[in-house]
Amino acid sequence: MLYKSLKDHVYDYISKSITSGKLKPNEKINEKEICEELSVSGTPVREALIHLETYGYIKRIPRKGFYVKELSLEKVKEKYVVIGALDGLSASLSLKYITKENLKKMKKITEEIDSSIEERNYKKYFKLQISFHNIYTDKCKNKELISTIDRLKKSFIRKTYIPDVKEEDLYETLHITNLEHKRILNLFEKKNKDKLENYIKNIHWSPKYAEHDAFIFLRK
Repeated sequence: MLYKSLKDHVYDYISKSITSGKLKPNEKINEKEICEELSVSGTPVREALIHLETYGYIKRIPRKGFYVKELSLEKVKEKYVVIGALDGLSASLSLKYITKENLKKMKKITEEIDSSIEERNYKKYFKLQISFHNIYTDKCKNKELISTIDRLKKSFIRKTYIPDVKEEDLYETLHITNLEHKRILNLFEKKNKDKLENYIKNIHWSPKYAEHDAFIFLRK
């Protein structure tokens, strides 16, 4: 059995507090309160806060402390552009390392995503689409690239804007998005490096999806 370190335990506690809305955008994080709540010393709390700051969830103001970082819709759209470029690059680099078993797993995930959409299970959808992308990203053989993509994606821990998205529109969009996953899989199978990178960069990570991902995150 794997046991979490105190730092990881505190990290999960704070991140869930942000995700649930218990900690609001621009709110100061009370380190003493967390120590008392979790019965831990200040060291793992400070380590967790530094880790959260690294991923962009919170910000540190000198001589004042840590605050929940606000993430605007425009900022998310900007991150989409960056992630798209890096994710596309990771796909092209991973192309020669992808195995038939990897492709079978990606196909299975797209089928599970279809089911999660039909069930309106947004939490499951969110996790599955991350798993889909991680299969090829983890195969690109560039640790710095993998780390950067992971850090950018994790900075979406909570969207602090409320998108005006109807659930029926979201339902249709998610189906379209999963068709894109299937198209990505097809390009991997055809080993079309240039089209694969371009498709992920300019189509799949289009900033137009930012509002829908926010809706998914807030509903999950």
